[in-house]
Amino acid sequence: MSRRRLALVGAGQMGSSHARIIAESPLTELAVVIDCDAEVAKRVAATFDSVPSTNLADAIDCDGVIIAGSTAARMECVLPLLEAGVPMLVEKPFAPTLAELDQLLAIAETREIPVMCGFVERFNAAFRTALQILDGPATHLLAIRHSPSATRITSSVVNDLMLHDLDVAQQLFGAVEGVVVGSACVRPPTSQWNEIADCTLSFPSTGQPQGIATLSANRMGQRKVRTLTIYTATKLVEVDLLRQDVTVYRNVSQEMLHSAGGVGYRSSTEVELPFVRHHGEPLALQLAHFLDLIDGVADPAEERRQLRPAHVFAEQIETAALSR
Repeated sequence: MSRRRLALVGAGQMGSSHARIIAESPLTELAVVIDCDAEVAKRVAATFDSVPSTNLADAIDCDGVIIAGSTAARMECVLPLLEAGVPMLVEKPFAPTLAELDQLLAIAETREIPVMCGFVERFNAAFRTALQILDGPATHLLAIRHSPSATRITSSVVNDLMLHDLDVAQQLFGAVEGVVVGSACVRPPTSQWNEIADCTLSFPSTGQPQGIATLSANRMGQRKVRTLTIYTATKLVEVDLLRQDVTVYRNVSQEMLHSAGGVGYRSSTEVELPFVRHHGEPLALQLAHFLDLIDGVADPAEERRQLRPAHVFAEQIETAALSR
């Protein structure tokens, strides 16, 4: 089989990572690197033996395109290429607003164009392992995604960081769409964007215990944190998405201790360290799934369905912040 010719739009930090993954894959060819800054396009294209361009139309004759430019330029990149029928993987958010997202998804559905969003944590080996070892429905998710300041990013922390965990929550709790029951955002005087956001999601019961997700995103931190804590009725699963490891805890016993010296507490907990099987870099596995969509191996309708809920949550959180 000949390699799929892919275009890259946006050659910044995230775009450069996509360029590397495309160039390393035996199934793809980095046909063109497109960026509004000609020098940036030339530098990345030269690194990966590709063709630089500043013209979006150069992506039209490719088998697919990965769009990794700024959120502010999202629609002007996505819309014309989608109207031209080019399959695409778009870094999150897929669109700046829910209305624009629905406009794009309607085009993709009508014309049967494969599309997906860069929810790369779906392909994280630790998260996949956690899903496999759960012994029952999740009842509570605690997700923390904190980072030092990133001045290059031109969007809210909700669309930048939290969107990943909004998708994780939807993946964890299944097909039932949750609702935002509480949220708060912080926009410091030094930024035009919300830089801190916390929220609580509720997933209604459908014959299973009700689920709650508590998410925290912070772009004013002092270190990078990417953790998930997942509770079921019988176990606690801790996931470090950066180190890609998983730890499982089970309570065995607990008791209050009374003695002449006062009252104490004793508990016994089983700790399990499950093996995390790594099938490749998450970004490479995401690319493989994109190729499956292009080739008709994966279901494009299901991909579109799973793309929307996290964006619905994000818009609700941003709208609530503006109303306060």
